[in-house]
Amino acid sequence: MIIEVRLVVGLLFLMLSMLILFRLDEKFYANDAQSVTYTTPPIARKEFPVSARGYARSMVSVDEYVALHELIMLESSWNPDAQNKKSTAYGLGQLLDQTWVNLNIEKSDDFRIQLIATHKYVMGRYGSWVKALEFRKANGYY
Repeated sequence: MIIEVRLVVGLLFLMLSMLILFRLDEKFYANDAQSVTYTTPPIARKEFPVSARGYARSMVSVDEYVALHELIMLESSWNPDAQNKKSTAYGLGQLLDQTWVNLNIEKSDDFRIQLIATHKYVMGRYGSWVKALEFRKANGYY
């Protein structure tokens, strides 16, 4: 009988603790979401440790990722600091300064922001990474 009472009390304590933690967690993320701006969406913040390739993989389907990977390899070899010596092209997607302005995204050395901007550019101009890669292979630029 004493063991059963201790077990019930222990379970109640555990459930209460989980409820309190859940509520605190909910408040933390609610406040956190209000402080995010467009240029740093929640998934793009640096608190989430992830590689550029892992982040890119989370953005698109498998087929699109294959094209995205090949295009980024051609443009910058996955170097977020890649700078074209002949133009303002910079970063993973080698976006020009004017492209950053047109996309209304602040130029950044953060690979997450670069991938978001490059994805926005590709979707707006080509509709898919596969089509962007096809264009790049045919023309030498995209």
